[in-house]
Amino acid sequence: MRLLKLLALNLIVLTLFAADSPFVGTWKLNVDRSTFPPGPSPMFATVQIEFTGKGLKTTANNTDGHGVVTDLTFDSPLDGTSSPVIGSPSIDMISLKRVDDRTITATAMKDGKVVHTDQRVVSADGKTMTISRKGTTPDGKKYRSTMILERLP
Repeated sequence: MRLLKLLALNLIVLTLFAADSPFVGTWKLNVDRSTFPPGPSPMFATVQIEFTGKGLKTTANNTDGHGVVTDLTFDSPLDGTSSPVIGSPSIDMISLKRVDDRTITATAMKDGKVVHTDQRVVSADGKTMTISRKGTTPDGKKYRSTMILERLP
């Protein structure tokens, strides 16, 4: 009986997290407010984030500065466990870790090597998500970028 009560409590907590998660929704990249050294900047990107019961499912569609379209998806718990990424040529695994209600850190890997780390923060009003990224290009150069995403209605 205690186990059933504990399971019911966990389900309620997960449901409340989904309802209150500022990350859940559809986001569009604001290219003009973002920085992508060394460039070129993406031409377009949208991100759909959903609560799945175990964490967050992310589906991203973008067109990079060279016109190459990428559609990727992953479903990751928020405990730092690595999860597979489908559809991305540059990363094959990602882990998300919840820092607080409005902050998640992410580590993306390709072939077991870290490609980039992110700090993802949703603004207090819930309208903007800022992704601060530190990464390494395929040719070994270090970079930093800042992506500003705006919530779509």
